[in-house]
Amino acid sequence: MKYLILKQFIPGNDQIWVAKLNESDPIYVYDTVEEAEIKKAELEAADPTRGYKIAEITEEAASSL
Repeated sequence: MKYLILKQFIPGNDQIWVAKLNESDPIYVYDTVEEAEIKKAELEAADPTRGYKIAEITEEAASSL
């Protein structure tokens, strides 16, 4: 399993979650949930208005990102 960090597309709205907000935005994929949790905390500290969550994805899905 790999772990992908998703971001709220619209801050405060839990209906749309995306991996990238725009073309220049990086996609955050990690091998362990611990690594993903550390990055999620960094993102939350940098932008507390937006929600972040961790999603499990398959190796195959991660390779297509």
